[in-house]
Amino acid sequence: MNSNIVIAFVGGLTGAIGGALGAQRIVERSRKLEESLKELRYTNAAIMVAHTICNAALALKKQHVRPMHDAFLQLRGDLEAFKDKRNAKQIASDVEFHLQMDMRTYPAPILPVETLKHLVFQELSAVGRPLALVAVIEQSLIGLSGAIAKRDQLVQKFASGEIPENNYAHYYFGLPLPGGHLNQEYPDLVEAIYSYTDDLSYFSYQLCNDLMKHGAKVRATLTKKPSKQLPNVSEADFSGPLKSGLLPPDSQYSDWVNAFIERPEK
Repeated sequence: MNSNIVIAFVGGLTGAIGGALGAQRIVERSRKLEESLKELRYTNAAIMVAHTICNAALALKKQHVRPMHDAFLQLRGDLEAFKDKRNAKQIASDVEFHLQMDMRTYPAPILPVETLKHLVFQELSAVGRPLALVAVIEQSLIGLSGAIAKRDQLVQKFASGEIPENNYAHYYFGLPLPGGHLNQEYPDLVEAIYSYTDDLSYFSYQLCNDLMKHGAKVRATLTKKPSKQLPNVSEADFSGPLKSGLLPPDSQYSDWVNAFIERPEK
C-alpha cells in the first residue's frame, strides 16, 4: 500500500474524480445561468404582451366604451328629469322626449392572450397571482367580445325595424313595455361592456406589475454571476392612465386583490 505505484494510482484516481466533479459543477452552473437568462427574456416578452393588452383595452375605453357609457347615462338622466318636469306640470303632457340613441358599433379587440398564456404558464416559473391574472384576463376578453357582439345584434334590430320605433325608449333604457314586459338587455350590455373593459385593463396592468417584480427577482440571481449579456427588466409605465382615471383604481377591485396574500420567501 505504501508503494509508489499504489500512491500514484490512488492520487490519479482522486484527481480524475475531482476533475470530473468540478467539470460537472461548471456544466450545471452554466445550465442554470442559461435557464435564468432565458427566463428573464421570456419575462420581458410577457411584460410587453401584457402591456399591449392593457393599452388596447385603455384605447377601446377612451375611444368607444366610455363615450358610449357616458352618453347613455346622460340621456337616461335627461329622461328622468323630463318625466319629473312633466309630472310637475312644468311641461305639457303632449310634449315628447327627444331620444337621440348612440347606435355606433365597434369591433371587439383581437389580443394576444394565447401568447400570454404560453409565456406565463409554460416558460416562466412564476406561481400564484400571475397565473390567476392570466386566467381572469382571458375570461374578461371572452366576456367583452360576447357583450360587444350582442350589442351589435341589438343595434341591427333597431336599424332593421324589428324593434318598433314607438318602443325605442323601452328597449334602449329597459323601461316597461305597454304590455308590462320588461327588456333590460341593452342597458345591461352597456354596463357589461364598460365593466369588462375595466377588468381587462386593470388585470393586465396588475400582471405587468407582478411580472416586473418576478423579472427583478430573476435578474437579482444573475447579478451574482458573471454575464456579459444581462438584459434589464422591461418597464411598463401606467402613470398617465392612472392619473387621468382611465385606469380603474385598486379600490374597485379590493375584494379580488385582498384574496391574494403575499408571504415573505424563506
